[in-house]
Amino acid sequence: MMINPTEAIEIILDSTIQKEPEEVSLIEATNRYSSEVISTKLDLPLWNNSSMDGFAFKLNENFDVYNESINKFQVVGELFPGDEYIPSIKEGQAIKIMTGAPIPKGANCVVPIEKAKIIKVDELNFVVFTTTPKLSDYIRIKGSDFVKGETLIEKGQKIRPYEIAKLAANGIDKVKVFPKPVISILASGNELILPGEKLKINSIYDSNSFAIASMIKEAGGIPKIIGIAKDEISSIESNLRNAIDSDAIICSAGVSVGDKDFIKKVVSDQGKISFWSVNMQPGKPFLYAHVQGRGKIIPFFGLPGNPVSVMVLMIKFVIPSIKKMQGYTNPFPIRIKAKLNHQIENNSKRNMFARVKVENVNGELIANPFSKHDSHIISSFSESNGLANIPENCKILKAGADVEVEIFDDSHIL
Repeated sequence: MMINPTEAIEIILDSTIQKEPEEVSLIEATNRYSSEVISTKLDLPLWNNSSMDGFAFKLNENFDVYNESINKFQVVGELFPGDEYIPSIKEGQAIKIMTGAPIPKGANCVVPIEKAKIIKVDELNFVVFTTTPKLSDYIRIKGSDFVKGETLIEKGQKIRPYEIAKLAANGIDKVKVFPKPVISILASGNELILPGEKLKINSIYDSNSFAIASMIKEAGGIPKIIGIAKDEISSIESNLRNAIDSDAIICSAGVSVGDKDFIKKVVSDQGKISFWSVNMQPGKPFLYAHVQGRGKIIPFFGLPGNPVSVMVLMIKFVIPSIKKMQGYTNPFPIRIKAKLNHQIENNSKRNMFARVKVENVNGELIANPFSKHDSHIISSFSESNGLANIPENCKILKAGADVEVEIFDDSHIL
């Protein structure tokens, strides 16, 4: 029985299990997803400190930059970041202070060195300012960045280098994250050989396994290419046994109704099939099942052999599952509305996901479809960045129509 794409993703995600959290170092946590809420342990900055090299002093209301009797402060010392002793200053005194050093007691203002002039009077150093300062000028206030107890990272949030900086600034050196899932990859077909091998007259290179592996890696998983199975039940079973020590298995080809498409039979014998056919173009022959792994039940994704079908199914179904394993709060591609630049014909009578290139033209998102939508045209993917959703009951979506697009590469949309 054929199901619709919405049902398919619901079945997949409902049965996807998040991995148990692990504690890792800050560097290892980069681009991982937090398994817990992390709060600040400190006020940051820890104390009021100077944002400039300059002079700290007490600014009074009667300050007059042109009155030398008022605008003249005795320099009574220097203060550097890391100094253990924080001096106090009196009215009419100033301390030379470096960026990051704590503000001395009694000071309420800093004037940068560029706006100050040193004069000597009877062997004493005085500073005269060439600008009229304001209270709290160039002072970083304690807790102005973070206040103790404030949330730094939400559960399920991606820990980017910017979050790493916040964690390190709070003295946190380890965090709990969701582990990267290990995903085994199989290919099926007598005609397949590995890239780098000598091409024979009856062979083709296995591009699917490497496309799948790179998409898994981009999604945060650990790809594990098992190999190429022959179109024989024994070969498929042997390769499947080598894949069970993983968090999911992905197989390309052998899932349709051909005389040598044995994947469905092998998986049915060794596990339980949830569905086998999805009402979509491309990607109709799509099998989702669970097989017995090493001490656990493993999701099995059976994809067709056509490269475009593989990548569409990866984007729409497999990658969201892999992301959910890692704690993503929203594992789906970004969905946008764009205006169609040229019409798209849908002759499949199924939900069509057409490759398009979305561009920002004068503030408007324009979707440019490709003229060829065949499932073997790999080049169309390298030029596109989204999948336009053409409903099953829509035979022609005309130019100028609004279309929903799932963006899988937003690097070129400004």
